[in-house]
Amino acid sequence: MITLIAIVSYVLSHRTPCANSGSCQRDLSEQVENGAVGQFLGRAIPAPPIDLTQRYIAVVLGTNDPAVEKHIYVDLTEQKLFAFEGQKKIFETLVSTGRWGKTPTGNFHIWHKVRSTRMSGGSGSDYYNLPNVPYVMYFYHDFGLHGAYWHDNFGHTMSHGCVNMRQIDAETVFNWADGPSDGKKGTAVSVCDRFTEPNTCEQTNPVVL
Repeated sequence: MITLIAIVSYVLSHRTPCANSGSCQRDLSEQVENGAVGQFLGRAIPAPPIDLTQRYIAVVLGTNDPAVEKHIYVDLTEQKLFAFEGQKKIFETLVSTGRWGKTPTGNFHIWHKVRSTRMSGGSGSDYYNLPNVPYVMYFYHDFGLHGAYWHDNFGHTMSHGCVNMRQIDAETVFNWADGPSDGKKGTAVSVCDRFTEPNTCEQTNPVVL
């Protein structure tokens, strides 16, 4: 379990541009705000309710063998996400990466997972404030993989830097991917300018950790 102190320490030690300028420095912890209304591109959007007592697993991925290395690849050119166990692809889906802010290329690990949180940022016409963002897997500062209920334009850029997924796909990946535990890093995440199966990840000016 990652404490709030650890989250704040991580954020302060990684002084990078935020994906969510309004919320990244304040709180990356789990938040459930049922009944709240979000805002995106000038539209009011009711947030879907979240029940933390229930778990719905749409698809069970992989073998659950702890000896098999898990790896997530994001292809910025094709706007796709791939999940691998070793050399075997077990999942592929369309995503939406950064339009109003760049999704960083590089090789990361999931450092924190939360079932739901609030994300806000942008300004003017691209201002957004979204409660109950579901199935969040932070991989670099406040850049994360997560579900998106405020648009269905997957396969095209639509974010401020995060990797948006259909909620059912985000749930599937969330239940498969690991956060850090017992001194082990979380599931590897490579963001690529272009990805070629099974493991060629082309990166221009990747983040150096």
